[in-house]
Amino acid sequence: MQADKAQSSLGDEYDPFSEAHRANPHAFFERARDEAPVFYSPVLDAWVVTRHQEAVQVLRDHDRFSVGIYHARSSHHTPETRAILGTSPITGHPLVMMDPPELTLQRKILSRTFSAQRVTALESRVRRLSMRLIDDLQPLGEVDFMARFANPFPILVIGSLLGVPDADFPQLAVWSNHRTALMYGEVPPEEQPAMARSSVALEHYILDLAERRRQELGDDLASDLIRASEDEAPMTAMEVAATLRVLLTGGFETTVKLLGNTMLRLLSERRLWEEVVAHPDRIDDVVEEELRLDGPAMSTMRRAKRPTEVAGMKIPEGGLVQVVLASANRDQAICPNGETYDHTRKPAGPHLSFGFGAHFCIGAPLALLEMRIALEQLAERLPSLRLTPAQTVPYGRSLLLRGPARLLVEWDV
Repeated sequence: MQADKAQSSLGDEYDPFSEAHRANPHAFFERARDEAPVFYSPVLDAWVVTRHQEAVQVLRDHDRFSVGIYHARSSHHTPETRAILGTSPITGHPLVMMDPPELTLQRKILSRTFSAQRVTALESRVRRLSMRLIDDLQPLGEVDFMARFANPFPILVIGSLLGVPDADFPQLAVWSNHRTALMYGEVPPEEQPAMARSSVALEHYILDLAERRRQELGDDLASDLIRASEDEAPMTAMEVAATLRVLLTGGFETTVKLLGNTMLRLLSERRLWEEVVAHPDRIDDVVEEELRLDGPAMSTMRRAKRPTEVAGMKIPEGGLVQVVLASANRDQAICPNGETYDHTRKPAGPHLSFGFGAHFCIGAPLALLEMRIALEQLAERLPSLRLTPAQTVPYGRSLLLRGPARLLVEWDV
């Protein structure tokens, strides 16, 4: 089958790392859904899927498409970077690179660890961690929300679940940020080796933690994983480490960006924040609508297992496919007036922000718990919260994730 690499105006215009696109990607994708729901991007050497119907088609078809999330930016790594990453102590496929049936057993084990009952039991711990951060910033009157709350909160939660010392949290956050930027972002060649060393350091830390828990179980997530696997095929320290790596980086970065996106929207339209303050019982609906309209996961990646077609576009074996979740979520075919915010939608607009099918995010209940508690406590403790005037909100250079890099806020003290 001859691949469709015909140049279209959309393919030529698509530059996901440009400042203009990062600031507002949605206008471009709205146009793409109408003009070319699947198009070839020369800058990515990938086929870009923008409509909900085709997105679900690719995500559910494990016979034609395999997960390709770790291939997103690997072709742009320097030889030195590849050599450093090649020293990773964690071997084997990470969870996000598995397909059924290999994935099925791992999800079965993880579903026990992240059951609704277990997540509910974490609520008091998550509340304490959120309250600690708000206690520290409340007297200040003005901060960068991303630096003082959105970034530390999820790493406090994940670190607490893993049972790691509080003193290690800042370093884990740096390592995780570097790893995510290298895997999914546009990193200048001269900055890549340092980020690669951060990624390897993170993996050594996680593997050491897994090995210690394998020898002596504790009251933490790593130990729970080991216990949950005993009835199936007991997980080795290496398998536990590979799973923890995904949970740490995935559970940290996505929640950071969702917090930033949500607060930016609520504070940009003052009436929305005032409604949250007055009606905290509506927070769950607010979070679901924000996930649909501006979730942290812009895209996910797949590779074609064999020559195939999507929406009439021919894709070769091995072809990289970018499934734009953020575009599919706004598709008018599944969500009328999908470009507008409306948390009162009944039923709520469906979204793919937590993935689909076998790769649906196993940590979604924890992320929703973190969001509910954060918004409840921020609304209660800082009801006058507002955006600092005359600021430009920057976004990182990531293909897969999107959220503010900085968000200045202020409140009455």
